[in-house]
Amino acid sequence: MELMKSIREKTVLAVEGKDEVNFFDALLRYLEITGFEIRDVGGKSRFKDKLPALVKMSGFSDVEALAVIRDADKDANAAFDSVRYVLTKEGLEPPARMNWFSDGNPVIGIFIMPGDSDRGMLEDLCLRTVKDHPAMECVDIFVDCVSELADPPKTLEKAKTQAFLASMPTIVNSIGLGAQKGYWNFDSSELSDLVSFIDNLR
Repeated sequence: MELMKSIREKTVLAVEGKDEVNFFDALLRYLEITGFEIRDVGGKSRFKDKLPALVKMSGFSDVEALAVIRDADKDANAAFDSVRYVLTKEGLEPPARMNWFSDGNPVIGIFIMPGDSDRGMLEDLCLRTVKDHPAMECVDIFVDCVSELADPPKTLEKAKTQAFLASMPTIVNSIGLGAQKGYWNFDSSELSDLVSFIDNLR
């Protein structure tokens, strides 16, 4: 498990899973930002267990900045409060509001995706970046169709994401791999809040 390895960099990005690791690896490379270490906590339900493990890990005492990024899902405030509670229990100083940084040591930031909404996830953010892509017309037709099924997909945003990726020249089956392929538009203004957050760590 990735979390068992000693921390080597002075800036750590803690994200939900492997998909997010691949997405942020691609985004950071695109932004030409180096010196980051991206850590996968194994899913949103594992933050309460894995964040404390990360804080106790060899090398964390040298960390100067920790950024925690997770999905809002159905309640951005609840997601923020949950991460903030875990960090406070570990003696750290999290920010007082989401998508911001504290002045503690280390500096702590918490970003709740998509960044400007009470609910949502990385899928929403990625789809916004390609809203003007020609393939989205086909995707919308597909989603309209499957949403009328007797037993439709439980998360239409995920279905929409998969449909978009299936329309690409080389099909991949995850957001992170789509990012590695350059399928999401990293130049999109929809990413401005997230990019501004990350820029604080340069």
